Amino acid sequence: MLLARELDGARRARGYTTRTLAEAMSMSAAMLNRVMTGRRSPTPLEVGGLCALLEIPAGRRPGLYRWAATAGQVDWIATDESAVPLADVEAVTGGATWFAAASVPPPLRTPDYAAALGAAPGAPADARYYLHPAVLEHPLVPEGVLREQAAHLLDHLDAVRLVPPTVPAEPGFRVLTAEHFPPIVHFEHHGVDVVLERPELTARHVAFLAEAAVASLDRGQTRDALEARADRLPRG
Repeated sequence: MLLARELDGARRARGYTTRTLAEAMSMSAAMLNRVMTGRRSPTPLEVGGLCALLEIPAGRRPGLYRWAATAGQVDWIATDESAVPLADVEAVTGGATWFAAASVPPPLRTPDYAAALGAAPGAPADARYYLHPAVLEHPLVPEGVLREQAAHLLDHLDAVRLVPPTVPAEPGFRVLTAEHFPPIVHFEHHGVDVVLERPELTARHVAFLAEAAVASLDRGQTRDALEARADRLPRG
């Protein structure tokens, strides 16, 4: 996905149509279109030709060759040495939707809530969140901090919806979306980032998220539930 997005962006920036670039590459328009939409991995020779025609800076080209070499790796674990950093995936996806039951997602955490979990607050993110009420009952977080966290969520009602307790408290995950590509699922497992791209592996998460969205409380109900939860907790 990353390679296709970057090559297609460079194609557009240089004013090529799919047909004119295919002619310059001595490829069929259909074959080039598959490369530009991520349905076909280009060969190293094709990557070199595209880099030359699209005037991609020399310093950027090794990264594209690396992506081409790992293009078939569609389900992976992100580490500091990963060929495809999670941040690169986040940069090209157009939106994210979270489901969380064990803890509040990092972008929504207050500093004290994050500190209680031994983590830093996440950077703000443009996303949608479906939260199980269990996120405000974390055993490691003091009740006063939980109260502040509930109040903080009230400031984000445009993005946050609670789900009823009857929704299964599945392990948290998020679905990332990008134009022309199937949804991508990301979750953490024992501190390691896991990314799934194959539809047969992401289908369960995508379906569960859709069901959670249908079952979720509306804005007013979410507000009332958060206020009630905050009122039941002592001040810090």
